[in-house]
Amino acid sequence: MQILRHRELLTWLKKGVRNGNWRRLNRLERALYRASIWYSRHYGCIVNMLLVEKLSTIVETLRETPSVRIFKKGFERAVELLGRYEESGVFSWAPRVRMWLKDPNYIFWLGRMG
Repeated sequence: MQILRHRELLTWLKKGVRNGNWRRLNRLERALYRASIWYSRHYGCIVNMLLVEKLSTIVETLRETPSVRIFKKGFERAVELLGRYEESGVFSWAPRVRMWLKDPNYIFWLGRMG
């Protein structure tokens, strides 16, 4: 059973504000997060599993760094290219491309270029 405490929620809020992810949340998510911080401050920890699950997705958004976003974007692009190149037979005449699409540095580069 997972619980969320006031100190944890406040820490993730500060990090999210610092790295700019707080602006990526919509108004409803921000309101829910603020209300949860207030509730946890006055009444203790949050134990409702549905609320903890919703807050966990918000926390993941707040904790995400720019490099993680770039890597995710590059990974999506690499999966797309892998499927496209598999269909068109690129790997038969350029077998090293498959290794490139699995290299983390190349995936990061794809994310920056995309």
